[in-house]
Amino acid sequence: MHYLKLRNKNDNFIWPSFVDALASLLIVIIFILMIFVISQYYISQKLSGKDQALIQLEAKILEITNQLSIEKEMTKRLSANIFNIQSELDNKDLELLRNKSLITSLKAEISKNEFKLSEQFDVLESKDQKLSSLQKKLLDKNKAESNYNKIINDQKKEVSNLNILISNLKEKINKLNSLLDVYEKKDKAEKIKNLQLKSTLNSALARRVEELQKFKSMFFGTVKEKIKNIPEIKIVGDRFVFQSEVLFETGSIEIGEKGKIELKKFAEILLNLDKDIPKDSNWILQIEGHTDNLPVRKGQIYKDNWELSTKRALSVLRYFINQGFDPKKLFASGYGSFQPIDNTNTKIGRMKNRRIEMKITQKLIINNDN
Repeated sequence: MHYLKLRNKNDNFIWPSFVDALASLLIVIIFILMIFVISQYYISQKLSGKDQALIQLEAKILEITNQLSIEKEMTKRLSANIFNIQSELDNKDLELLRNKSLITSLKAEISKNEFKLSEQFDVLESKDQKLSSLQKKLLDKNKAESNYNKIINDQKKEVSNLNILISNLKEKINKLNSLLDVYEKKDKAEKIKNLQLKSTLNSALARRVEELQKFKSMFFGTVKEKIKNIPEIKIVGDRFVFQSEVLFETGSIEIGEKGKIELKKFAEILLNLDKDIPKDSNWILQIEGHTDNLPVRKGQIYKDNWELSTKRALSVLRYFINQGFDPKKLFASGYGSFQPIDNTNTKIGRMKNRRIEMKITQKLIINNDN
């Protein structure tokens, strides 16, 4: 009885613990399953995104392949056109060589015929002399009159044949000379046409240069009159000179506020005068940057005086474009320290050499027709 009571007590104690353990294990299993399900979800999402990216990549590759096929087709067509053009040029060259060869052959044949004709004339002259000798002998010898008459008739026939041959040769020579005249006239016509074209172009160019010089003188004179009261702008010959200190801070390539004010005055004058100049006058404003001969300090954004002078000239050019200038009428260049206007190597001399020069000049026109 005591044993039964103890067993029941122990059974009651073990069962709740076992249930708790099973419940904990079940919770752990459920937690692991949730983690597994969530992981699978995220993995499937990432794989889905990669599949989408792969599909897009394949579409792009297909598009690039199609474009490449189109480019290859166009390249083939262009190559075929180039080949056809080259064939036509080769045919033209071959025809020209044939014509030259024909002319050379005709000249050789003419020379040959002239030589034959000269020989025939010599033979004819010799036979004329023989005929004279025979006639003299005929007068001296009446007995051999019949024989001499026969010889004379034969000689006359031969002379007649020679005359016919000479006439034929002359006709052939005349035809050859006519053909040569045609080719020579054609060549002369082409040369005259080219000379007339060059003469016309030179005359037109001379007129444009004269017109530009007239407008340039007027332009320069008007600008000179308008800026005479602006001390920051100096006139040296046919150039307008700005000292660098007026436009830039020391070592800077950016135009300062004071420099912008002075450049704006100059730009307004040029823009107003440009309205009175024909649009096809081909004038251009050349902007040149110059520095002193002192080396560039370390740490600057430019390597040397060449680059400093060029960048400053470009800054002025871009400022003029912002003010309304046509970029086609502007040209910028830098000369570093290699075109000084003062060689004293003093502080004042170096200050004079640091400058921006502007000049009205003619735009260079390159003719590619020849």
